[in-house]
Amino acid sequence: MNHLSRLAAPSTWPIKRKGIKWVARLSPGTHDTASSMPLITWLKEYMSVIATTREAKAILNAGHVKVNDRVVKEVNFPIGLFDIITIESLGKFYRVLVDQNGKLRLAEITKSESKTLPLKITEKTMLKKGKVQLGFNNGWTIMGKDGFKVGDCIMYDVETKKIKSHFKPEHGVTVYVLSGEHANQTAKLDKVKFEGQLRKRKLVILSQKSGNFETSADKIFILGKGEPEISLK
Repeated sequence: MNHLSRLAAPSTWPIKRKGIKWVARLSPGTHDTASSMPLITWLKEYMSVIATTREAKAILNAGHVKVNDRVVKEVNFPIGLFDIITIESLGKFYRVLVDQNGKLRLAEITKSESKTLPLKITEKTMLKKGKVQLGFNNGWTIMGKDGFKVGDCIMYDVETKKIKSHFKPEHGVTVYVLSGEHANQTAKLDKVKFEGQLRKRKLVILSQKSGNFETSADKIFILGKGEPEISLK
């Protein structure tokens, strides 16, 4: 089934819940359901650049829409956190962020910034001959080096297909908060700690001018050592 009830859709989706029963269902793969929304839903309900599924298929099949510098023709393709949507016919570029309530949103960015994609390492696999494969929050995998660890973040150039920056969860780095009371805010990482006995939970203590607060390490994304390396407005 290509649709799901709007009432059953993740609370992170910025869609109307009443008046229309169905909304497009995500294709499997890449981002998880809570952190992404189908491309057609972005185009139709958030950006209002198309009105019908037929229009969506027409512009996608014509190659007018790119995601992370790749042409996408699948209407239900998952578009999630930090992904870059390019509508070439309009000369517009957008990045997926969150709002103060933790809901997904789009921020318009420049063409030059549309080449930079933040990624978080979620898996690391040692291959033969000492090679390392890194898996990321958006489902991508690339070959890396042994100095990378799960929980680290990188800035990836989607045009050159090279890693521009590498950030570890260490004191002083700048992080973006994805959910909770401080969603859509930046903070400095003070320290990392572990809680629990058998199944330890990784927590971070973050600092802002207003004071310190604690959250799960899963709810942050490292974006720089000083100022964030991408715009967040």
